[in-house]
Amino acid sequence: MSETERPRVVVGVLAHNEDGEIFLIRSHKWGDRWVVPGGHIEFGERAEDAARREMKEETNLELTDVQFTGMMEGIFPPEFHERRHFIYLHFAARAKEGEVILNGEAQAHVWMKPDDALANLTLVPSVARLIEEYKVKNHGT
Repeated sequence: MSETERPRVVVGVLAHNEDGEIFLIRSHKWGDRWVVPGGHIEFGERAEDAARREMKEETNLELTDVQFTGMMEGIFPPEFHERRHFIYLHFAARAKEGEVILNGEAQAHVWMKPDDALANLTLVPSVARLIEEYKVKNHGT
């Protein structure tokens, strides 16, 4: 079995600000759809630390109040540019104010209310589910 044929454990961060907006990025790796920042957990790294590191690397934003919210599985998601099997560990967190500086993994970013994101952006289906779950847990809707 090659390295690309093994399931990959990755983190995703649904960050929010004090105005109740969530942070999303548009990624060419996901067919120019909108996703949450995240990525692979390094060997020996705690998942929460990976979430903080990935957010900083991809956006320059730092996180507070990081909470594990659940997991999902993506087996060969058609939107992804490679054939992969992902195990997503999701976190919700508050983003500290700061300048957003995107690395090469994202082409754009947006702060948006969850309902507006669901209605107006082309989201990866697992991210749409993540936002729906976030709304239920945090807003009772």
